[in-house]
Amino acid sequence: MKKFLITTVAIFVLLMLFPTVLAQTIDQFNVGVVHPKDATVGQVPDELNDRIERIHKLYPFVDTHAHPSRFHRANLERIEKEELDRYRRGLMDMVVCAVSSDAAFQGGYTNRDGSQVRRLPAGEDHPLKPGEAFAFTLDRFLRIVKTAEAGDVVLAMNPSQLLEAKNQGQLALMAALEGADGLEGSLDNLRELHRRGLRLLQLVHFRHNDLGFAQTAPYKAGGLTDFGKAAVRECNRLGIVIDLAHAQHETLMDAVKESVHPTIFSHTGVKALKEGDRYVTDDEIRAIAAKGGLIGIWPSSAFASMEEMVRHIDYVKKLVGIDHVGIGSDLRGMSYVKEFGEEADFRAIARGLISAGYTDEEIGKVMGANFFRIWQTIAK
Repeated sequence: MKKFLITTVAIFVLLMLFPTVLAQTIDQFNVGVVHPKDATVGQVPDELNDRIERIHKLYPFVDTHAHPSRFHRANLERIEKEELDRYRRGLMDMVVCAVSSDAAFQGGYTNRDGSQVRRLPAGEDHPLKPGEAFAFTLDRFLRIVKTAEAGDVVLAMNPSQLLEAKNQGQLALMAALEGADGLEGSLDNLRELHRRGLRLLQLVHFRHNDLGFAQTAPYKAGGLTDFGKAAVRECNRLGIVIDLAHAQHETLMDAVKESVHPTIFSHTGVKALKEGDRYVTDDEIRAIAAKGGLIGIWPSSAFASMEEMVRHIDYVKKLVGIDHVGIGSDLRGMSYVKEFGEEADFRAIARGLISAGYTDEEIGKVMGANFFRIWQTIAK
């Protein structure tokens, strides 16, 4: 009886200790441990995360197009801290924060008093008085500025400020317009926004405007307008990056020709791999790359997986070279492949590139160094 009791107690003690011993053993060998301090790491092997972090130390990581916290449409004073933390967990160094200024005309946003402005069908506009579109744009724009003024991030006015922020472990924001509709045909308005921190201008969004014509319905032929050409030249003079996302073929080609600096197409996919209005053709990719620009590939749910996103990156790489491709998440502007998800796991993109056999240098260029190089060229 005594022997039986001793055996029973011994078994009980082993059962009580087993979970602790097992956990210590797993942690010792680094087998897929989930560390609470970094939930985005998940079940990813430590050596993979270590490699991504080593690459990140050498290259700036940049999201070339995003709407964090839907600051451009929601009723917010500033971009939310939780959203900024997602970028930090993803090892991103700078976010291009875009105000969709065409929303002043098309709706789909919340006013300061909480009232909703209905989004109109494509081709229709809300009637506006002179100055109202610019006032709308400035209100949304200042939310980027206020986010930086709160001390959580840095508003990067030049490439050196991005590098300084990165070296200090801070996240940087670049202020941008998606669609120049809010300029209301005025270069003075462009200069005023530049004075306040605008460093990237996307010429068109979902409506044809004073500068040119959009990719999407209602379709209309036509290239860069006279004001569009003047705006491109002024952007060149001021050191503002020109983004051709959403521009239809003639407008895009005219802008590439008019600009003395490289241009980008911040968020898209390759038309040769997937048909759709918002994708770019080989000729457009070649034209942008020929003048030193880049194509930003997005993690859109229109792709079946991260592997398919990487296929689009790889297509651009093979067509025009690794120096001409980047990433633009369009965060809070669409839905995403599951690996990226609503939590915006930018590390998943780097992991996808690693799985495809990309070198550390190639991954660094795609994740942001290419955009940084272009910005350096434009800001000189």
